[in-house]
Amino acid sequence: MNTLHPTWCDPAHCDVPDRQASLFARGGAHRSKLVPLNLETEARGETGWLYAGLSQSARSPAGVFLKWIINGEIVGHIPLEQAEPLAWLIADALANLRGDDQPVEHTKAPDQ
Repeated sequence: MNTLHPTWCDPAHCDVPDRQASLFARGGAHRSKLVPLNLETEARGETGWLYAGLSQSARSPAGVFLKWIINGEIVGHIPLEQAEPLAWLIADALANLRGDDQPVEHTKAPDQ
């Protein structure tokens, strides 16, 4: 059985086998490329790089997580659907930086 990978899954970071004997033989996790973010927390005197990416266990394909990593260690993760309001804020801010006249249209209002 061939494995179906999400479109965001990066083969260099994914460890789900491409061929599996059955659906129940799934193992590993789909992973995206890690996006480097310069981390400067002057208040705490820390600098460095934070990496953010997506992951999804092959054993429970319903849950996609946004995770962040510092020095190779996962320091936090949240279900992707909980990150949606933050994504809208970022999309609106980027549209404003580009000088777009209209904010990004959202299909539903984020929970407050």
